[in-house]
Amino acid sequence: MAILRKRTAVIPVQTMTVGEFDPMLPGGYDNVKTFPLPVRKGRSLSVKVEADHPVDVAVSGPDGRVIRFEEGMTSGTLGPIVFEEKCTAALMIGVFRGDKSRLELEAWTE
Repeated sequence: MAILRKRTAVIPVQTMTVGEFDPMLPGGYDNVKTFPLPVRKGRSLSVKVEADHPVDVAVSGPDGRVIRFEEGMTSGTLGPIVFEEKCTAALMIGVFRGDKSRLELEAWTE
């Protein structure tokens, strides 16, 4: 029942920058961030992004296939994405090389 399900933070609200120049990285830019997301069986995952420039956001399942993808997102929520089994999903946020975006990110399950 939805009344008994509470919102559980998988990634608490955090501010970050994607696309920073870093000559130590291959390609010279830190333009992709990845996060593991532990998800329990029967729970739905949601990801909220607020960015100053467009970012690409994707959630992949335990087998590596992309479940949901949004290109050019500046504000909004991706999901809810329902998982039928307990697994570790992945969240990927990226920008094109040379682009930079400051964003606020939050992910939760219900």
